[in-house]
Amino acid sequence: MQSVQESKQELEAAIRYAENAISSAQGTIESMEFRQEMAQKNYQEQTGREEALTKQVQELESKVQGQYDDIVMLEREVANLKECLKIETAALERIREDIPTMPVIPKAVAIAIFREGVAHGVANACDEIDNDAGISIEESEYVGGFEVSFSRHIDLSDHLDLDWMRDKVGDYDEASVIEALKNLCADKEFECRIHGVDDQEQKVN
Repeated sequence: MQSVQESKQELEAAIRYAENAISSAQGTIESMEFRQEMAQKNYQEQTGREEALTKQVQELESKVQGQYDDIVMLEREVANLKECLKIETAALERIREDIPTMPVIPKAVAIAIFREGVAHGVANACDEIDNDAGISIEESEYVGGFEVSFSRHIDLSDHLDLDWMRDKVGDYDEASVIEALKNLCADKEFECRIHGVDDQEQKVN
């Protein structure tokens, strides 16, 4: 028969075992609760990320669709512009066909006319100088209480070699004439062209 002391010891051991078991069970419960909370938290975060990603995907799909619509619209506009260009090009070709061909002056004729015009202009200028009465210069001013006057008559024909000027016109070389005639018709909007010198298309008024 066990003594009271032994029974007490067994009860105390049983109590300690029970306390340890309870403590272990509480630890397990707390661990399970913690894992459950973490799982819930992870689930919520995962759900939030999925919702955010879903929203981003929807926004991207909307942008892609908008860009696709823009591309379709631009393709239509390009097609319309091509058709307009085709129509306008055909109309321009018809207008060009209706425009009479600009007369073309032979280069040699244009050079001869240029030389004759320059010669005529120089000759007239020289004749005017020959027939001119000249230039009279008169100056007067006071210097130190005295009046100083200066008067002189200058005959330009005495100082200019008019014969040399007249003869020089005939030496106007062809290269210089061509350079002077380049683009003359286009710049002055003449209704003609000079063959080999000014072949640019003339403006149509």
